[in-house]
Amino acid sequence: MRIKIAAVLAAAGAAVALALAPWASASVAARPPAQPKTHVFIVMMENAGFKEVLSPSNANTAYIQHLAATYGLATHYYGVTHTSLPNYLAATSGSTWGSNSDDVTQKTLLDHENIVDQLQAAHVSWKAYMEGLPHPGFLGDSADYTATPHSSDNALYLLKHDPFLMYPDVYNHPALADKVVPLTELTSDLAHNTVPEFSWITPDICNDMHGMVGPACPYPSSGTGPSAQNYKDGNAFLAHWVPAIMRSKSWTSNSVIFIVWDEGGYSNVSPYGPESIAGCCDSPIIANPPVNTTDASGGDLTGGTLYGGGQVPMIVISGAMHKHATFATPSNHYSLLRTVEDIFHLSYLGYASDSQQVHSLMPLVKP
Repeated sequence: MRIKIAAVLAAAGAAVALALAPWASASVAARPPAQPKTHVFIVMMENAGFKEVLSPSNANTAYIQHLAATYGLATHYYGVTHTSLPNYLAATSGSTWGSNSDDVTQKTLLDHENIVDQLQAAHVSWKAYMEGLPHPGFLGDSADYTATPHSSDNALYLLKHDPFLMYPDVYNHPALADKVVPLTELTSDLAHNTVPEFSWITPDICNDMHGMVGPACPYPSSGTGPSAQNYKDGNAFLAHWVPAIMRSKSWTSNSVIFIVWDEGGYSNVSPYGPESIAGCCDSPIIANPPVNTTDASGGDLTGGTLYGGGQVPMIVISGAMHKHATFATPSNHYSLLRTVEDIFHLSYLGYASDSQQVHSLMPLVKP
């Protein structure tokens, strides 16, 4: 009798197992594969135009030209305006807020919603890596002096190239300000696979091609644009950091590097082309552009001139794209912000919301 009962129970158990097996198998098969974590890197270079940087005759930018020929390239990309700081504000908040100055004292007037607010609200991890920053959350106007007497003309880190600490709702909150860190932290974060989802990288004033009055990387006094050394410094910076990022565990099919220049150079006699105020896509219109610009490409618009930042390179290296691609639609730093917001499914800030004039660079990010 015991044998019969055991046999019945065994048969019942087998039937239950057979009934459950298809369900269990279907459940496993239906589970979508884990998606690689998204990592967005933005490297903001300085003051060099599209023709200057990408001219085949410029032997000092060979690595940058290689990137432009191998990966994505926006062929009609512009700075929003001049000078530097308004372009950084445009790329991180969707507006220049009426600024056409590098005066960092205006930071008290910039209590506006910005990319940090968006990332925090969406629980997207972020850091801003600043070369030459003395320590996380440093709130000085400039740092790492290279000459005596000390002067901002000789400083390698400049607040005007660090938009994150220009916003009161960031610099007044230490927990947020401390996410603005020295570039040296990126080496550790790459090595330990702790890179945040959004990373902004600002080279120091030598490595971003800007140059300085001081002795570390002087720009020429003749007004010929970046010096040969300025080009070499920027080229070497990217030749170090781009491979470092792409060799790290953070580099996946959901990773992208945007390499862009804030504005064209201020040279009227550059061998690679004159300074330009060409622009697009909600660049400001003003009555009297500064006299050191020569190309009013925007023409006369309602009594004013389009005061764009000139054509600059925008190189997009995407883990999802495996061939060279170009994007010819006019675009600028508002387009960059819109693209980042698309990637992280955020709402659009300021002029990034202008779908008539401002277009996303997503064709260079996803096939």
